[in-house]
Amino acid sequence: MQRKKALNKGLEALLGDAPKSNVKKTQQKKSKPNTATSDQIQISKIKTNQYQPRSIFDEQKINELATSIKKHGVIQPILVRKEGEGFELIAGERRLRASKIAGLKKIPAVVTIASNTKSLEIAILENVQREDLNSIEVARGYQRLKDEFKYTQEQLSASIGKPRSSIANSLRLLSLSAKIQELISGDKISEGHAKILLGLEANLAETMAKKVVEEKMSVRDLETALKTKDFKTTTKKPKTRDEINLESALSSKLGSKVTINDSKGKGKLIIKYFSYDELDGIIEKISL
Repeated sequence: MQRKKALNKGLEALLGDAPKSNVKKTQQKKSKPNTATSDQIQISKIKTNQYQPRSIFDEQKINELATSIKKHGVIQPILVRKEGEGFELIAGERRLRASKIAGLKKIPAVVTIASNTKSLEIAILENVQREDLNSIEVARGYQRLKDEFKYTQEQLSASIGKPRSSIANSLRLLSLSAKIQELISGDKISEGHAKILLGLEANLAETMAKKVVEEKMSVRDLETALKTKDFKTTTKKPKTRDEINLESALSSKLGSKVTINDSKGKGKLIIKYFSYDELDGIIEKISL
């Protein structure tokens, strides 16, 4: 119960004392600023949230939810805000989609007053608190709160109800390549695999991620393969002393790891960062 209360702190802070689920219509009173009211709303008047942080919807689960709604109705109201003659969804898209499939004409909803930015903030918080989001969706939700609302990791920790270390580890997943992030989103590899891949060079990480999927390797299998070097790697030319010294000097100057990949005067200079705060610091130091 304590964990559930902690997860709800962020939404409670944004919504104030929003009324509990109550599908019966009540006599409406004049709304005070930042208050919320509950009512039955025509589904046809609700448009989806353009800021929805969830990118993947499991159609099978939505159909299962629709079956439940046919039998028991919508237990928990969705959250909307007034927009023109209709409403815009803030949170509860799975319930809204399932209600449409179930053939409902109306749905219980809490109507709140929220600006565009507040609507986005609530939508992200509501989604990252759900346990059925994949790890990448959660990490992107955290990153949007940092980028668009200037949340610090401490504020994220307080709002979401998770340790700061958990927030930091989640954000680190976004430093993986797009291919690996796609594998995580598709449940092809686990967050446990991803944490190991974070410690590898980019090309090797992708090679091992592919191997994990093809051979259905467990996290322990991956650890063992890396320890015993039970995989094919390309032989790299050893770095010269000048390259090593230059990498060290640049890393010290920028405060981030710098890698130089040189091949006969051509190559890549790679600067690693694990948050947009670190990136801003790097840009400031090189005066771009």
